[in-house]
Amino acid sequence: MRLETRAIVHVSPRRGWFVVEPSAEEAMTVYAARRVIESGLLRSMIELTPAGRGKLRAHLAEEKAAIAAADKQRLICLMGDFHIRLAELSGNGVLIDILRDLTARTILISMLYQSDFHAMQSHLGHCAIVDALEAGEFTKAADLSIAHLEEVEEGLDLTSRRDPLSELRTSLSLPPAAAKSKVAAVSSLKK
Repeated sequence: MRLETRAIVHVSPRRGWFVVEPSAEEAMTVYAARRVIESGLLRSMIELTPAGRGKLRAHLAEEKAAIAAADKQRLICLMGDFHIRLAELSGNGVLIDILRDLTARTILISMLYQSDFHAMQSHLGHCAIVDALEAGEFTKAADLSIAHLEEVEEGLDLTSRRDPLSELRTSLSLPPAAAKSKVAAVSSLKK
């Protein structure tokens, strides 16, 4: 029910639960909301504690490890979590909840529409934001977050639509060896 409230899944009576596939328009509005909230959050910061710095650096190391392992799903989740970590620095529970909801939606959008190249660009954007925070340049960090989210949004291919039946087709298809033997059997019958 919480996933439905967060617009991650929708319920279809007597059919089941389905993952939401956000439209291009929804993706743009979600990113617009994130830009406003995150830049305001960073502009209002007055210090980055050593504990906060450690959490952000550890998170960037996890992103880097996911990139090295070519683990796209983990990387996309980590990319979203970075923004939640920023919100957690504020200690404002309302902002943290709002960003969790928005970030969950953008993780779904990224899984559907983001390329591997743009995922790497996101990591570099995160590194620049952390560098600015460590230097005490909170306005610069806010500006970088806006630029970063715009870059991420521009890197999405919102025209691509995945085949909604691809998983069903894959699960119902014969394994390659079985398919070849079936073709051979049909060919021998025709002779």
